[in-house]
Amino acid sequence: MLEQSAVVLEEVLPLSLEKGEVDTVRRARLMLDNMALLKALLVMDDHLLMDDDNREAISSLETKIDLLLLLVGKGIQGLEPLPPFYSCALGAEDLYWEAASSADFPHENGPVCVALFLRPRIAMPLFLPGTLQMSLTQPEGSAEALFRYHLHFELNARVQESLDRLMGTSNNKNFTT
Repeated sequence: MLEQSAVVLEEVLPLSLEKGEVDTVRRARLMLDNMALLKALLVMDDHLLMDDDNREAISSLETKIDLLLLLVGKGIQGLEPLPPFYSCALGAEDLYWEAASSADFPHENGPVCVALFLRPRIAMPLFLPGTLQMSLTQPEGSAEALFRYHLHFELNARVQESLDRLMGTSNNKNFTT
């Protein structure tokens, strides 16, 4: 799906979409939420990169953060169910997914904000404001057409850097653990 990105994460993930442009104030708030989520996920993944001696030092902190995120995630899940899951390909600045129906997504191209749940068990989304493009594809040997969506998103520099780091650390393991 993503030919131009060096690191691409492909996974079946829940996502939802909100139509329309994201104003400056809301965008800043979404980037703060994104930063908090990505920092927590990076802390959770850091043990994969550290030497054995350093693992024990952060084990307690990691466990506490993991537990806190799980509790918050469960609380959020209790309030609202996760959106539908789609096969996604996430690159540095692009997200692709396909759907059998366009019921949950706009038919026209334009500005949107996608909430992508990188870790569904935590139920805290990464918000990706950007421009959506939709096209129809006909898989070989199938009578059904698929709706293919391409979101080109733009994050602030700090969030983009954290996402790049997370994608780099997650490249060699199951992304949704």
